[in-house]
Amino acid sequence: MVEEINDASSSLNKNSKPDDPLSQVVRVLNSHLTQLQQIDQGANVLKLKVAAAEKASRSWGPTNGFNGPSSDAADSFYRSFMGKR
Repeated sequence: MVEEINDASSSLNKNSKPDDPLSQVVRVLNSHLTQLQQIDQGANVLKLKVAAAEKASRSWGPTNGFNGPSSDAADSFYRSFMGKR
């Protein structure tokens, strides 16, 4: 679809005058398309980073920061408060 738009705009650019209102609209739309493509690329990069972070966090497992893996936060707090590990 992007290629079709680019082909249509290039043919319009060749056949129109620079001050023609249609050619001005085409220039604005081309600029917007370029920006949207950059945003899409950035979103894809961000999506990959989030997926990698989620995968890394799953491999660490649940931790409370002090006593290592724990499934019961209250028990973990009690053991840390009482000095038992």
